[in-house]
Amino acid sequence: MKPYIRTGLAWSAVATILSVGLTVYTWTQLPEAAEIPVHWDIEGRPDRFAEKGTAMGLLMIVPGAIFLTGVILALIPPLDPRRGNIEIGRKAYLATWIGTAALMLAVHTGICVATLRSAGGADLPNGFVRYVIAGCGLLIIVIGNYMPKTRASFLFGVRTPWTLSSDLAWEKTHRAPGQFSWQRARWGSPGHLSSTASGSPCK
Repeated sequence: MKPYIRTGLAWSAVATILSVGLTVYTWTQLPEAAEIPVHWDIEGRPDRFAEKGTAMGLLMIVPGAIFLTGVILALIPPLDPRRGNIEIGRKAYLATWIGTAALMLAVHTGICVATLRSAGGADLPNGFVRYVIAGCGLLIIVIGNYMPKTRASFLFGVRTPWTLSSDLAWEKTHRAPGQFSWQRARWGSPGHLSSTASGSPCK
């Protein structure tokens, strides 16, 4: 097993364990005989409820997704006919892997906090959705920064007949997401965070 795959699996394992721990803690703090909020509208008000057992099952979706994503990302490189190119671009692959696991863990933490707050009768903070959007934007920035450093492969990157048959087409295609992501860094995510801090809607 390649070192970068071991590193990715370690991050996935940590994120999975932490997310399961958060789920168990949330479970222990929820009242037994109560309708638990499991969905919220855009204003942060709960609009769907379930019994505690059903809520627990829904809370386990994200830990399961983190675990499954880690397994899939560990299996992709050995299956790719151009596995050597994935290893050349392993920094991009690992950044995508770790960034995705970290984002899912952060979102799950927010969901657990929201569940506990709503079970106590409070609404979600106004900026919760904007923080999720900003987190997705930051992940795009990280991935876009590393994509120009990748090499052509069948299972990672922008795969078209043109990019797979021409190293020049691959390089130019993957340079564009990097430039776009930094534009998002300048105009996108800071706007979400600043609007959250001020309480104003995103423009």
